[in-house]
Amino acid sequence: MKAKVVSQEELKQMCEQFLEVCISGSDDDIRHFGEDVEVRFINDDGSFGYTYVCDLFFYHDRMYYWSQRNTQKEHLTLNDFELEGSLEILEIFGDIKIFPVIFAGVYTGYQDDKGQKIFTGDVVKATALMEADMISEGGRTRARMCNGKDYGGATFIAGIDFFGHRRDDYYYILDNCPIAMKYTKRAKVIGNVFYDLDCDCMAVNIHERCSMLAYPYNINIRNLHIKMAHAPYFICKTWQERALKFLKDEPFYEELPTTLQ
Repeated sequence: MKAKVVSQEELKQMCEQFLEVCISGSDDDIRHFGEDVEVRFINDDGSFGYTYVCDLFFYHDRMYYWSQRNTQKEHLTLNDFELEGSLEILEIFGDIKIFPVIFAGVYTGYQDDKGQKIFTGDVVKATALMEADMISEGGRTRARMCNGKDYGGATFIAGIDFFGHRRDDYYYILDNCPIAMKYTKRAKVIGNVFYDLDCDCMAVNIHERCSMLAYPYNINIRNLHIKMAHAPYFICKTWQERALKFLKDEPFYEELPTTLQ
């Protein structure tokens, strides 16, 4: 596996390149630009959305999703932006709707044992076979031994992200050392790190949150797993928001204790 994009900053650079391609590239270049990079984002209602580089742009370090489809009730228009440089290219797409969103990872190319796509920022219960003769090639393929004796391996729960400046693979972020996903023997997505988000949140440091999971000192692990399983969600700050959650029969996860009693 070859990691395509590993951070929000690199995604931002790709979005800028796409706008340049729209200006000077051919129709074929525009049609296929970034088609192998699937991006996940969080909508303002706390739901996940999925798209590709060509439907995203950054403005003052904030990520926006733009579409001609009516995907949400509230949206921005081009009049809300002081267009400059290559961003002016958005004007040619006609009546587009623009939504501020939060970057929530990219598709790693791997899937868990049930076929669910694994994105950076996901939390996975996995078993890694470090001595494997044959490594995973992505998707649902798994690391294994040539002689068929693939028992054993290290089992853990970890967040998924890049590691350092490596571009060879995505990694399980652990407390002592990261493990490349190519050594995956078994995997099950059990949640993600996008919990307890502020309503005015503009970006999430995925690597920092994965590292916090790897070093869970003074944290109630059970409550943390509950939060991850129900993520993404935003913290309720007003009684009106709490009432809506109550009417929807959704627990107030931010009220759970965060330290051991």
